[in-house]
Order: sequence, then structure tokens, then C-alpha cells
Amino acid sequence: MLDRAAARCSETPSADGGPRQGAKASFDGRNVCQKCFCVTFDESNKAFAVSGTSTFSQRKDVRLKRTISAMRGPGSLNHNRRSFTAENVDPKRSSLNVVYRDEPIQKVYHELFDEAVNRYNAKQKRKDRCINDYYEHLRTGKQEKLFHELIVQIGNKDDMGVLTENGALAKELLDEYMQGFQERNPTLRVFGAFLHMDEATPHLHIDFVPYVSGWKGKGLDTKVSLKQALKALGFAGGSKRESELNQWINAEKEQLAKVMERHGIEWEQKGTHEEHLSVLDFKKQERTKEVAALEAAKQECQADLAEMKEQLETVQTAADAAEERAQQANKAYQKQSKELNKLAPIMDGLESLSAQYSQRPEEWVPEAGIFETAKSYREEKAVPLIKKLVQVLFALHRKYWEVKNERDKYQYFYQDEKKATRHLSQQLEQVKAENSQLYAMKRDFRRVWNYFGAEKMQQVIGLMRGQEQTADRSQKKNRQNSVEL
Repeated sequence: MLDRAAARCSETPSADGGPRQGAKASFDGRNVCQKCFCVTFDESNKAFAVSGTSTFSQRKDVRLKRTISAMRGPGSLNHNRRSFTAENVDPKRSSLNVVYRDEPIQKVYHELFDEAVNRYNAKQKRKDRCINDYYEHLRTGKQEKLFHELIVQIGNKDDMGVLTENGALAKELLDEYMQGFQERNPTLRVFGAFLHMDEATPHLHIDFVPYVSGWKGKGLDTKVSLKQALKALGFAGGSKRESELNQWINAEKEQLAKVMERHGIEWEQKGTHEEHLSVLDFKKQERTKEVAALEAAKQECQADLAEMKEQLETVQTAADAAEERAQQANKAYQKQSKELNKLAPIMDGLESLSAQYSQRPEEWVPEAGIFETAKSYREEKAVPLIKKLVQVLFALHRKYWEVKNERDKYQYFYQDEKKATRHLSQQLEQVKAENSQLYAMKRDFRRVWNYFGAEKMQQVIGLMRGQEQTADRSQKKNRQNSVEL
């Protein structure tokens, strides 16, 4: 295409009526043909530009249609901040970039999770289970990514070039879209948002930390979780094709489409996979698709493994807690039993003694001495003393039965906890077996993928999904027919 453009310009007469000289010089990657506004650019597309007014903006009777690209990005913060200059970046235009938010991610982690970390550590009895720094805890672990990135673009370099009038319109649309992003997604804490105008096409990089609050499961009650953060926004997972992430990305495309509609631009939805941004050269596009497909499959496997591992740890924690409760109950039972064994022979004597002396204490109280009358001795000293002794004996008897009942209660509790521990241990072994099977399936899947290649595997997966959808529709239709009959 560029060669044909250069050929046209070489045939265009110059101002003095002669043919234009030095066509190559007029298309050195930055110059624009002043006659017909054609343009070329070098391999890194640094100088991609179209001077003048675009065809679409000139024809007011033609409604613009543009595609929307939205995808997960690699999360290169140094690239987004322009800490270095990549080949596809024109540094002369970097001043046109817009920085909506640029915060240190460690600061955001302290803001979101420090209180939850303190609550979690306060419950731990073992110091090795405490978390000193949640950011470092995740960075050195394998369960969750520290953050995620969304890249959003309208059109492509051919119809929304950054230096064209339509490119300026794309910047305006993306800016309006970005203004409501955080409000729409309160569980996705944005710490970096950049609108790049120094590449071929205007596009947004949005970096965010997904988190969930009030979590009742294992770990912190406020923690990083993309799945739970999107679920809190109303995106419940279905099939792998319709995962929470895919549903959310489609919803964000619709939000951008509404912005475009307000400006008279229609969302052009293609039936095939849309063209996405990439930091690689356009010549490597097909290879990029294969790598992206393989990475998506890998991430799905890793998500399944992380979920299985979390379930395993949850069951393990529950089993440990049940075992600890059972041991505590057993210790309490043993302690109460020892006390009861000590009291048992004493209480046997006290029971008979209390029965013997509680009937008629005046019969066994000795007579008064020579210095005191019998009536005075019995009524004022002996009888009150014996009554008080009987009360003490009965109190001891009641205490004995209270201790015995408490001991029996701990015994029943201990038996229940032992049953619960056995049940959890069985669940733990089952989850471990399933986890091992999943690891084996992951390794086998990788071997098959590498053997047949990404393209072939995508064809097979697409074929199988089509067959499953056909079978589902057939079953649904049969159920509807059965209901009608």
C-alpha cells in the first residue's frame, strides 16, 4: 500500500507543472505529501500520521463505525510511565500523553490491606503464619497476581491514527470513558491510568488491584482476588469462555460503545477475534495470537490450580482446627475426670453422712455440760452448728454432680470433634487426590498443545465447544417440547 502511495505521489506534478522529484525523500517516514496528503511510516510506526481532514469527518452524511479493542495487558508499568522508549514510541509526542493516576503500588497495598493483615495476625497462634507485608507475601507466592491491566482502544492505526482528526476524537472518547471507570468498578482499585498518544493509535492502559472485602473464607477478610472482585460487581462465572473476566471486559466495551454513541459513532462488532494492541511488531501478529492463546490456556489452568489449592488449604485449616478443639476437649475431660475421681469417695461418705445427720440433729447432739443448761446449749450452739454443717454437705453434693455433668459434656463434645476431624481428614485426602489429577492433566495438556501447535488446538477446542453448544440447544429444545406435550 505504501509503495502504491509513493508511486502516486511520484506521478503527481509539482508546483511548476513538472513531475514531483525525489518521491523517496517525500516519504522518508515523517514527511507527508502536501498535494494528496498521503503518508508512510517506518517499521516502528513512530511517524504514523495523516495530515489534513479525514474522509469520514468530511462526509457528514456517513455515520462512523469503529471497532473496540479491550484486552488484558502485560502490566509493564515502566512502559506505561515511559521510563524507557520502545521502538513503537515517538518520544517527540510523549508530552501529549495523559496521566490520570500514577501511584506506587506498595502504597495502595498498605491503604487497602494493612488493617486486614493486623486482624489476621491477631488470630494466629503460630508466628510463622503471620504476614509481615501483604505485597511481598503475594509477590513471592503463586496464588494471585499483584495487579491486572486492561488496554482499551478505538479503531486501529488506519482509521483512528493518532495525528488525524479522528485520532483526536478517539482521545476525547477514551478520556470520557476513563472518567467513570473507578466509579463503575469500586472493587478494582486503580493505581495507574495512562492515555498514550505517542504510538500509532490512541489507547488506554488501566492498571488496578482487584480486591474483595468481608471475605469469610481462608486468609484475610480483605484480600486480592480478581474472581471475587468481579463477582462483587455482578459478573458470575459460567463456562471458561464466559468467565467473570470475559463478561466484565464485554461490559466495559459496552460502556465505551455508549460514549461513542453519544458522539455519533457506531460500534462495529466483528464476528471474528478483534484486532488488539501489542507491543510487538505488526509482522509478528500471528505469532502473538498463538502466544496469547497459549497464555490464556495456561492462566486458566493456573486459576483452576489456585482455586483447588485454596480449597485444599481451607480443608487443611479446618481439619487442624477441629483436631486442636478435640485435643482441648480431651484435656478438659481428663482434668475433670481426675477431679471427679478425687471427689468420688469423699462424696460417697458425705452423701450417707448428710442423710444420717439431717433427720433429727437433736438426737445425736451431746448433752450440755455442767456449766451450761441443756436447753441453752442445744438451741443456741449445737443445733445451729449442725444445720450449717448439713447445708455445707448438701452444697458439696450438688457441686459433685455439677462437675460430673460438666465432665460428661466434654466427653460428648470430644467424641463429636473426633468424628468431625475424621470427616475433614477424608475430605482432605479427596482434595489432595483431585489436586494431583489436575496437575497431571495440566502437564498432559501442555504436551498435547506443544505437539499439535496453537492453531490446531484452537480449531479442536472451537469444534468441541460448537458440539457442546449444539447438544445443549438440542436438550433444551427437547425439554421445551416435553413441557408442551
